[in-house]
Amino acid sequence: MNAASEVGEPKELTGWISGFAAFYEALTGDFRGDVPMYLEMAKRHADPILELACGTGRVAIPLAEAGRSVVGLDFDPEMLALAEAKAKLLGLQRSITFVEANMVDFKLDRKFPLIIAGGNSLIHLLDSRDIRKCMERCRDHLTEDGAIYVAYEISPYIASAGKFRVERERPRQVFNRETGETLLYRGTTTVDPNFQRITRHHEFANPRAPHDVTRTAVFDYTTRPLFPGELELLVEISGMEVVSVAGDYDLKPLTRQSEKLVYRIEKKKKK
Repeated sequence: MNAASEVGEPKELTGWISGFAAFYEALTGDFRGDVPMYLEMAKRHADPILELACGTGRVAIPLAEAGRSVVGLDFDPEMLALAEAKAKLLGLQRSITFVEANMVDFKLDRKFPLIIAGGNSLIHLLDSRDIRKCMERCRDHLTEDGAIYVAYEISPYIASAGKFRVERERPRQVFNRETGETLLYRGTTTVDPNFQRITRHHEFANPRAPHDVTRTAVFDYTTRPLFPGELELLVEISGMEVVSVAGDYDLKPLTRQSEKLVYRIEKKKKK
């Protein structure tokens, strides 16, 4: 394993650090908690389905396995290469298309009855103007009776309301499928409320030499917590409206105890 240099907080997200895709897959690839929700959403809408920030295909591939026609969009070529390899292994090339593009300014030659922006994808846009642009792009690619679903966890914006602090995760083992290695993962989160930033620091070490920096891959990235009222205003400015808000992946109504936010967004109806 080659060591990777640490990267400071970026002003804007222009791409993941080279080599991060396989480690990202090791960290998140097995998570399936929200997949049934997206499969249920798909039942309510016709094809094709567009997923923004599809990453390594964690959601797009199960949708294709369910027989749906899916377009997965991401701006990182290494993420898409890994997603395409997984889809090919499962024989899903005809059901799923991966497109390298930025969710802020993408332009496709079709419209979609269902657009998904899940997995906290919008918090990777570090400027509210970019979120507005993303919503405008979604509006222009949405069929007249279609819907956009935006899903994210409440915890990041709650955390960002406190004081500046650094939080350390409990170390755990993860498996890198690309290299066949079991790795020791260590994570640190820096919360900066004044600048509305949360920076994640990831270390993937060899368990037999956990403190050997020459055998540890290090990746940093920054996100921007998205407040509910902020999203609702940006949706309104983009010429759309929030028609419902669920509070969990089972799409039950939002309550005071909810730990998730799932927005259903549609074009404003012409009067």
